[in-house]
Amino acid sequence: MNRKRNLIVGLATTASLILVLCYLYNIRNLSFQNFDAPSPAAEPITSTQQPFPKKIWQSWKDDSDDPTSRTIGFPRKWREVNSGWRYERITDANCDAYVASRFSPDVSAVFTSLRDPILRADLLRYLVLLLEGGVWADIDVLPHQPISSWVPDSYQNETNMVVGIENDKHKSPIWPGSPYSIQLAQYTILVKPNHPAMIRLVDRVINNLVRLFESKKQTDSVSFADVMSTTGPFAFTDVLMEYFTEVTGVEHTGNELDRLQEPKLIGDVLVLPKDGFGWLPQDHDHDRGHKSILVEHLFIGSWRSSHPG
Repeated sequence: MNRKRNLIVGLATTASLILVLCYLYNIRNLSFQNFDAPSPAAEPITSTQQPFPKKIWQSWKDDSDDPTSRTIGFPRKWREVNSGWRYERITDANCDAYVASRFSPDVSAVFTSLRDPILRADLLRYLVLLLEGGVWADIDVLPHQPISSWVPDSYQNETNMVVGIENDKHKSPIWPGSPYSIQLAQYTILVKPNHPAMIRLVDRVINNLVRLFESKKQTDSVSFADVMSTTGPFAFTDVLMEYFTEVTGVEHTGNELDRLQEPKLIGDVLVLPKDGFGWLPQDHDHDRGHKSILVEHLFIGSWRSSHPG
């Protein structure tokens, strides 16, 4: 645990900056210490010799199993489909305590200072996966296949992270001005603890939050584009594409994943075809029930309407 904590403590220099900016944004004044940030090129701690932690992570306002318009009983389904896996749900009531008990005071202060629910939810998933590993699934994601089947046998000894394609623009920019033609899903991620891409992602997200608060006035709202590029799938895709480029020595833009039909290993990250995590009734290669459809995201998000743009 101390080794893991030291990784997180290293993010605190950037975190210290955001604490000041959070105060300027009228969130609240906080005290902090300064630490040295780790080198992004630090030796990875993840090991292909270690299995994925058998942990399923979700967050929701409470820990009730009673279906709601948002959960539709999906949390129970995750446990049924993945017997033998530990299921953890972090709630609105205990998320601050979870972060405070496991991360440095500076990182904890950044998290507890955020008031926008979706920014908090995004940062929480990255922190949890960095420290604990396992599967993160948003509360409105329905499992179709057991997690044990997600990684083909031929890749079992080489894979430290599994991601899926959410959108594929077929070699056109995924969003205006983007250098990428695909968008990776961050509503479902499988990863081992301390993966270097997750270390970079947490550092990037905190830096993005710094810039966001720097650009905002007290009366300004957080827009849809702000969320997507600061903590959401735009930021996630950006970091993973950088990681792919770094580990292969070849620039990755998403064009190499256009119309992907089989899982593709890039470094130690297994990228699934769109149907894996991004199957939609109106956009798919295989009909419902096909074994390649691992999860289904219902997009019952409650945050979109409160973020203009």
